[in-house]
Amino acid sequence: MSKMKAVTLFADWDPRPEFKLGPKDIEGKQTYLGSKVWRNPRIEIVEHDIPKPQKGEVLIEVKACGICGSDVHMAQPDEDGYILYPGLTGFPAILGHELSGVVVEAGPDAIDKRINKPYKGGELVTAEEMMWCGQCQPCADGWPNHCERLDEIGFNVNGAFAKYIVLPAKLLWSLEPLKARYKEEDIFLAGSLVEPTSVAYNAVIERGGGIRQEIMW
Repeated sequence: MSKMKAVTLFADWDPRPEFKLGPKDIEGKQTYLGSKVWRNPRIEIVEHDIPKPQKGEVLIEVKACGICGSDVHMAQPDEDGYILYPGLTGFPAILGHELSGVVVEAGPDAIDKRINKPYKGGELVTAEEMMWCGQCQPCADGWPNHCERLDEIGFNVNGAFAKYIVLPAKLLWSLEPLKARYKEEDIFLAGSLVEPTSVAYNAVIERGGGIRQEIMW
């Protein structure tokens, strides 16, 4: 089987009158200000080729994928027909970024960081949502979310509302240790919650300084 069906979002490139193309925007294809550009969003079930992993990449069979508020806001228009989501977007794209699954196939030099060995297939994994380059200054400074070449799974590159997804091995994190405590089905459900949990952790602990007793009025 070389084809798969996927939940794909389409929208019209129709910038608001006041919009000016940014230095990282690509005319007609991609913008960092989605709600200023994309109009008339439409979700369709579309047939896609099953992707093949290249060097440093793995093919994952998706077992679970959450529905994020971002997915909803990309598909939801305002009163003028523009999507509500204000961030990096490029359509058409397969939605879905809160994912877990099983490695099916690995390209050359696709390394499992947990054991520092090549992926063989069969490994249970989850993935980061932000596809950072690891070479620019923000990445070097430890701020991959500010990567100069940032892509985002399910936003401007194809996501996981599909049977399969190809991702760089560097973005993957092993779910194998959960086998000691969870049934396999529950491992995948837990794995799909890693990305949204990480967002909350980063906001409260890393950036917010931790849980405190102050009350904000």
